[in-house]
Amino acid sequence: MIKIKRIMILLLVFSLLFSSVSFGNNPISVYVRNEKLILDVDPVLVSGRTLVPLRAIFESFGAEVTWNQDTKTAKGELEGTIIELQIDNEIARVNGKPVKLDVPAIIVKGRTMVPVRFISESLGATVNWNQYYKNVLIDSHEHFKVTRIIDGDTFVVDFNGTMETVRLIGIDVPESVHPDPSKNVLDTEEVVRFMETMSKYGLVGLEFDKQDRDQYGRLLAYAWIGSEMVNKNLLELGYAKVMTFPPNSKYLVDFMETQKIAFENKEGYWGSGDFTYDDFEYVGEFVIDKSKNLIGPIGNRETAVLKGSIKSDKYHKLEYTHTGQINDDNLIYFESLDHAILNGYKPCGYCFK
Repeated sequence: MIKIKRIMILLLVFSLLFSSVSFGNNPISVYVRNEKLILDVDPVLVSGRTLVPLRAIFESFGAEVTWNQDTKTAKGELEGTIIELQIDNEIARVNGKPVKLDVPAIIVKGRTMVPVRFISESLGATVNWNQYYKNVLIDSHEHFKVTRIIDGDTFVVDFNGTMETVRLIGIDVPESVHPDPSKNVLDTEEVVRFMETMSKYGLVGLEFDKQDRDQYGRLLAYAWIGSEMVNKNLLELGYAKVMTFPPNSKYLVDFMETQKIAFENKEGYWGSGDFTYDDFEYVGEFVIDKSKNLIGPIGNRETAVLKGSIKSDKYHKLEYTHTGQINDDNLIYFESLDHAILNGYKPCGYCFK
């Protein structure tokens, strides 16, 4: 049975995350670890530098903030780093050492505004700027506006002025818009609604793996809405299966574990029967510990699709007979490509030219 309640909770979370997004009235947005900062005073540009409310930026890092009204000095402290700024003073201090600022802290609408890059980098963060969207990205993936949902794992974004199709990687959602109606899964309404939250509530963060495009020219990405990864959410809800194509396997282990839980709890399509036991590649797969004195063959030859050697990190086709054929004592059999990757194996250059 489809878990409507869980989906609606996620929709509510996403709507709250993006309910304040406005592309016209507030042209500068600040993201910290993919979360959009909610600010009571809009960021301002001074001499090409972005200033934001002091307390908001410090507290987003978990720093403690104090204010000295007599000297008009603010202090933020986090894990041994102490930053001090005084209103209209171009000299700040980091752990007591003077630092020349491009622009000083100022007061705007009763709020102390400070240079966001200076504060963030002083606290060890990486800061980027997206001119097209006017986004300050602090330890964050770049964010883009979703313009259209194609199906459960594919959508279109405004990629800095160019419309790009994005395919969620590491997962596969059953067809919902296939030209052949017989290949479509009928119960896709909630999946589409889930995906449409991205286009309704603002920007989505895109994280790329080692290969950023497929053979069709689509961008390959993990999509983030705040701290929630859409790819993983679809697995949790039982609306997607794990499907990995090397070299994009960054979250494979996490995805496998998430799918296992959805399978056991009969979430989504696992419970409705649209996914079956045969679809679940994780079942029966194992992870070997090479620190142990292993003796092969390991695994099931009858159900395996790939093989490898305990003493190497390459996987091979089952019919592999190249010079240096693997001895039985070193043989390991893999149930799927994901299974081989899960164990840290890479493609053999001879088998996969």
